[in-house]
Amino acid sequence: MKEQLRALIKAGRQKEEADLLPHVDDREAAKPGEWTPRDQLAHMAAYRESTASDIDRARAGNPATAPQDNIDVRNSRIYEATHHLSTASVRKSGADSWDHLAAALEACSEEDLMKPRRIGPPPGYRLADEPPDPERVWEVIQTIANFHLADHVGSMQRDMGDRAAVEATARWSYEVASSTFVDDRSRGTAAYNLGCFFARHGRADEALPYLKAGIELRPALRDWAKQDSDVDPIRTEPELVALLR
Repeated sequence: MKEQLRALIKAGRQKEEADLLPHVDDREAAKPGEWTPRDQLAHMAAYRESTASDIDRARAGNPATAPQDNIDVRNSRIYEATHHLSTASVRKSGADSWDHLAAALEACSEEDLMKPRRIGPPPGYRLADEPPDPERVWEVIQTIANFHLADHVGSMQRDMGDRAAVEATARWSYEVASSTFVDDRSRGTAAYNLGCFFARHGRADEALPYLKAGIELRPALRDWAKQDSDVDPIRTEPELVALLR
């Protein structure tokens, strides 16, 4: 498990260095409140730092409690705390946060990786309201080094109007997750996320096989999909209607 997670962290860091860092500079947003690439990096660094801290606490037998505020509030708080920082500072925090995440992983035993990250409902990035089992330490490393990263790199690429790059990032996330882990939950999440990418763009023929695979591998995603706005553009497709019954 640790070797798989090391590979995942390495792949995520390389993706960030290749696709995000070249765009992290002193530019300001075109409109107030919009995120620049610098803001995207600062946001991800903050989440990596909090994840490393959560892992250390879980390893010591004192998992964090579930956050009381919702994800939008937390994201706004991070933005307000980091938006004024210099480019050099944000770049350093990004690099340091990868180092701290890797160090937190190395301090864990295989047994530690199976411990719950938090007490209470899992706050997973995409599946914040999903009830089943607590998010384990290894799963949150997967989320932060892959799915969360892909969301934010893709968001930057979308803002830049580079549709081909957005799709490449979505496929990268799926391929890295699928090649790194073999458990149904991980593969199901990866397939579902790629299906959502195609669904958001109205590409039903491409979305449906991945959504179906994701739900078959991780059945809890069926109830999530019933209220997931990502699939709204294709929600009336007969195959999807049948799948979500």
